Amino acid sequence: MKKFLAMLLAATSILGATALASCNKEEKTYVATAIESEDNEQYGLAVGKNSTNKAAILAAMNTVIAEIEIGDIVSYYEAVEANQTPSVSLTFPNLSDNTAGTLQVYTNAEFAPFEFRDNEQNIVGVDMYIMQLVAEEMNMKVNFHDIAFDAIVGKIAEEDNAIGAAGMTIYDEPKEKVDFSNPYYSTVQCIISTEDQKFNTLEQLAGKKIGVQKGTTGWKMVADAIESGVLKDTGAEVIAYDNGPVAFTALKSGKCDFVVIDELPAKKLVD
Repeated sequence: MKKFLAMLLAATSILGATALASCNKEEKTYVATAIESEDNEQYGLAVGKNSTNKAAILAAMNTVIAEIEIGDIVSYYEAVEANQTPSVSLTFPNLSDNTAGTLQVYTNAEFAPFEFRDNEQNIVGVDMYIMQLVAEEMNMKVNFHDIAFDAIVGKIAEEDNAIGAAGMTIYDEPKEKVDFSNPYYSTVQCIISTEDQKFNTLEQLAGKKIGVQKGTTGWKMVADAIESGVLKDTGAEVIAYDNGPVAFTALKSGKCDFVVIDELPAKKLVD
């Protein structure tokens, strides 16, 4: 009996010490820091280069982009994504009576506040609102399709009159297959890290595992830096994930050391 009691007391002491250690363990804080010396990127809507109705689609896009207040739209959907009441209001078009067909829009609903799913699992966000306005401009309805981000350019290149609306950066490589609207939003790339490693240059990521979202300019930036830039021969490694939230989860679980992604989604992830 005495031996049993001694073992029980010892086990209790171990459990108590473990619980105390768990209580004293601080939860990590993550921050998003803009990468210095990188030029601003600009988002555009995209349509296949060979689409039969490309001119009309681009004209409608550019008309809408010239008229919107992008700051108000971003603010509205930041609040919606956070389950808060927006401080601004938006006017939503009624597309139900439009008669000129249906726009097919491809996105990746993992990039809040530009595209995400609301509490009813509807695809919503800045880009979805803009595309509703484009559909109204063209007397059309609109369908949204959620696919992998790195598949969007190929999809809209092969499907006639399909549109990409997914926080897509305007740069040369996708221009081989698609044409972009005028820019409607400017952004920078950010490094997500723990607060004690608040880095703001790619050089500081030498030798580290860097998480990115597949198909993004963040992915291209890091891959180029490793292949022939400031991270060449440093031992740095790029790890591509399906979307930003998956990359951030990998960071928190220790599968990568940092994440590089666009500014607004980065800030939403660390909030």
